[in-house]
Amino acid sequence: MRAMFVALALACVATARARAQQDAGPRPAVQQLQRRVLQVVQRTLGASDEQMRQLIEVNRKYEGERRALNQRDREARQSIRAEVLRDSLANEDEVSRMLDVLVNVQRQRLDVFVREQHDLARFLTPVQRAKYATLQERLRKKVEQLRQQNQEQRLSPAERRRLRQLRRMGDTTG
Repeated sequence: MRAMFVALALACVATARARAQQDAGPRPAVQQLQRRVLQVVQRTLGASDEQMRQLIEVNRKYEGERRALNQRDREARQSIRAEVLRDSLANEDEVSRMLDVLVNVQRQRLDVFVREQHDLARFLTPVQRAKYATLQERLRKKVEQLRQQNQEQRLSPAERRRLRQLRRMGDTTG
């Protein structure tokens, strides 16, 4: 339950941070939520104030790359999903190209993860790094789950049924 709260809070911070960047500056509520999330992360990792300062720096360093990769991943999955929903009319070449994009994104994600772990190893213990990686993965999954739900709401009932069938069959694009 606590881990779910952390993941949800981190998702809120990521969304709030993006909105705050669009505005003139972060609002007090956003800043308060960010502080709260940092407290939860610090408590979960058992990190010192200095470790948290360094963690924030490393997070900022990779945030843009990670966001761009997530966007490319999302776009490729949406494209694949759209083609698969067309059944026999699906463009096989487009699906193949988008699958190649997904593989490339995963390779790049791994590269970012390796570089980030190298940076984190300078000030976090292996156990702290493992806990932090788990928090990040839960956050990524939760954000993607929320996006999927939002996207599903925009589909017609027939498209929703087809998408659910694909998910039950083990479709990894949704």
